[in-house]
Amino acid sequence: MRKYYLDNIRWSVIVLVLVFHVVSIYCSCGAVMSYNAPGIPAMDAIGYLIYPWFMPLLFVVSGICARFSLSKKSGREYIRERVWRLLVPFVSYLILIGPLASGLSFRVNHMEEVFAALPAPIIFCIRIVNGMGPSWFLLQLFVLSLVLVLFRKADKKGRLSAWGERCSIPVLLAFYLPVLGAARLLYIAYTFRIGLYLLLFLLGYYVFSHDRVQRSLQKHCILLLAAGLAAGVAQTAVSWGKPYQAVVNNWLVMLYTWLMILAILGAAGRWWNRSTCFTSRTVDVTLAMEDKVLGELRAWKPDV
Repeated sequence: MRKYYLDNIRWSVIVLVLVFHVVSIYCSCGAVMSYNAPGIPAMDAIGYLIYPWFMPLLFVVSGICARFSLSKKSGREYIRERVWRLLVPFVSYLILIGPLASGLSFRVNHMEEVFAALPAPIIFCIRIVNGMGPSWFLLQLFVLSLVLVLFRKADKKGRLSAWGERCSIPVLLAFYLPVLGAARLLYIAYTFRIGLYLLLFLLGYYVFSHDRVQRSLQKHCILLLAAGLAAGVAQTAVSWGKPYQAVVNNWLVMLYTWLMILAILGAAGRWWNRSTCFTSRTVDVTLAMEDKVLGELRAWKPDV
């Protein structure tokens, strides 16, 4: 049965990404992408309230969807599909669009002058990262997919999945501590939160993909939403005036992040598990593409 609330979460997060990038341009808290101008203070609150959790939530959802995908594919088929749907688009973006985006960014922000003293190879690497743009998500999700396949091979008897299905609300809340620790592990260039996104992706696969866990979140979603909103107000007050990226790993900000992930998963599953005109068309196209790709993979390697 299609989990429509996951589709609704995904397209909503995409909208929030666009909103945040507009906000970060005109904010007054000194965010990385803001213009060198006073900014609009009213914009800051929007950024503080949505930036901490929308990308972490998307990695949890990606982990959940990975379980549904692997229920129909072997590990080898899954990796091949990830190559075509994630790695190929990433490389294509990097080659076709990356140089243009990097050139514009360097020119607008006068980065040639800033990095003039650095060796040419280092400047080249900076240009690659700078031109990566939103395609970083494709790269990181592809790497996490490879890691997941390794985890599945190491846990052939499914003990992790069986344990994850038994997680109760107190256990889910207690996951805040390892999530907080992971947020401080391999946090690179304000974008690659490698430790955090790996843990959340695996939690999505091994814990949140189970109907029993989802039912528990749906049952307590009102209390979780109330706690999340309270934490959101508190962390906004504490973080006010500081760049979003500078405070994102603060313990209070991460508490808000974790509560919102739990609350949104529960609330969406309880009240938003239905198809809309937008998601129904997207789902039909996605399913058709998956069937076609899977058929081609099996035809290419019949013994898989």
